[in-house]
Amino acid sequence: MIQTKLIQAFGDNNGILTTKMAQGYGIDDSTLRRAVERMDIQKYSRGIYFLDDTYYDDLYLLQLKYPKGVYSHETAVMLHWLSTNYPFMYHLSFPRGYNLINAKNQNIKPYYIVNKALDKEYVDVLDSWDSNPLRVTNLEKTVIDMLVSKTAEPGLVDEMIDDYLGRADKNIERLKEYGKRFNVEELINERILTSAK
Repeated sequence: MIQTKLIQAFGDNNGILTTKMAQGYGIDDSTLRRAVERMDIQKYSRGIYFLDDTYYDDLYLLQLKYPKGVYSHETAVMLHWLSTNYPFMYHLSFPRGYNLINAKNQNIKPYYIVNKALDKEYVDVLDSWDSNPLRVTNLEKTVIDMLVSKTAEPGLVDEMIDDYLGRADKNIERLKEYGKRFNVEELINERILTSAK
């Protein structure tokens, strides 16, 4: 039977717990390991646990496993509700030099970008479907990433642009500024600003 302290910790954290979170409740690694052995909880990966299948939040668990990753490209499009398309892979941006092993086996499409392009300015925190916090490229950075992507489906980019232009929270000035920074002003003028008029 799960200890009361452990139940409270999982309850406070939406059914998902890392060893670091557990330490904040005075729960050590050995308690978590024993709970897994008794099948009271499940282990997702090293240092990450979930109460049972009803709490399995794939997007959140993956981000806990790779905290330097930021959801981007097609996955960010989905999380920003810029498309009805659900990507078959998790699209994550990582700082250049980050060594991700077995990305394909984990269904991850990694993008390795300069650290500056992952600054807080370009990242929002959005809720997963299960109300867990996810780090995602902000609306305008997502649009920029998709416009310059060599692998994005044209239909998806068109849908994203249409949905972006219809958003009350769009920030055209920020999009123009990002266009200058990432050297894609012409593409933004051609694909988005002409449509916005």
